[in-house]
Amino acid sequence: MQIDYSDISKNYDDYRSFSHSEILKLISFGNLKNGMKILDLGCGTGNLSASVLDFIKVDMTGLDKSFPMLKKAKAKALQVICADADYNLPFNDHSFDVVIGSYVIHHIKNRMSLIAECFRILCDGSLIFLTSSHDQIERLHPVIKEFFPSMIELDKKRFPQLSELDYLFKGAGFKNIKHKELIISNIPIDMKYLEKVRNKFVSTFYLLTDSEFNEGIEKLEAFIKNNKEPVYRDWRGTIILGEK
Repeated sequence: MQIDYSDISKNYDDYRSFSHSEILKLISFGNLKNGMKILDLGCGTGNLSASVLDFIKVDMTGLDKSFPMLKKAKAKALQVICADADYNLPFNDHSFDVVIGSYVIHHIKNRMSLIAECFRILCDGSLIFLTSSHDQIERLHPVIKEFFPSMIELDKKRFPQLSELDYLFKGAGFKNIKHKELIISNIPIDMKYLEKVRNKFVSTFYLLTDSEFNEGIEKLEAFIKNNKEPVYRDWRGTIILGEK
């Protein structure tokens, strides 16, 4: 099954956001500063761009191939471009100080080409991806192992290992490559979370069979009802950064 991002765009902003602490860690780790020109690669509805602009004044451009997503980003007064990151990026050499991609690299078919394109369009700046390592998918992703076990292998097939990204960064010419793990959110597994899952707020839910998805929903609902207080689970991610 293909993922319909036109459908996802309808409620994406209701379920996907960035905490202030996460954005501040990204700004600090990436050494983002006022006045920089930044490309938000796979910007979606512009949540990351808008959150960064809450803290620093930068020239931000968002790129995504989903027009419905970009309509929402543009409504937030963001500068956006509709283009497919799997092809040559529509920018001149040395156009940006920083390129950021949040949970986008697993959507890219030709990662080597994309990372080389990011190197081309950067000045002496940084490429930053926010992603999940295979270890985080195995151990730390909330609820999926218990209620949607097939998602483990599905996500591991979709997400590149950090070692692969290190290799691709180096091959494109990036140096001083470093990683940082962060807690993206401490999620209460409650009825609100159940509603998010029902609306498939994570794209991998669209790749499950209907029978596994519906069975997982039933098990998750029973788990929530059997606990008087919400159980909290960490959703962790990894920032990988390379310098040109």
